[in-house]
Amino acid sequence: MGLGSVRIRVVTNRDEILCLGAEEKAVHLAFRPSDRDLFSLVKTCPGIELLQLPASSYEGLSKFIKMYLVSSGIHLVKGDVSGHWHDLNNYFVIPAYVLEKIKELKVLGKTEDEIIGEITNMRKISPDLILHLLHSSFLVSGREQPTMNKV
Repeated sequence: MGLGSVRIRVVTNRDEILCLGAEEKAVHLAFRPSDRDLFSLVKTCPGIELLQLPASSYEGLSKFIKMYLVSSGIHLVKGDVSGHWHDLNNYFVIPAYVLEKIKELKVLGKTEDEIIGEITNMRKISPDLILHLLHSSFLVSGREQPTMNKV
């Protein structure tokens, strides 16, 4: 059995946070969140594992909120969802073939920088997100694969 795709829920404004399902595991906030927005996100999505923010929003986070997110088990990455049209789909999808390629390059003994280079040439995915995928359990196939919003 191959790897499944990974879906990241794209949230474009703070009002959408309360509409999220508790099962969301990966979220991209396309706006500059306040601390209150982030606390609300963690409360609304208690199983969230990955939070992606644009670089400008990421840099604006306080040390306290970064520590809070880490202590809550949330991996914080910076990056954009290039080419995503929110009005067409609420999810940014990382296709299974990208995960397969990351796994293949890892098995071939490529360095992190080489893997990031190849994958960013293939798809517009942030280097931080590629590193997260590289070191996460997303590269496990079959029944052991995590349930992070697979398509």
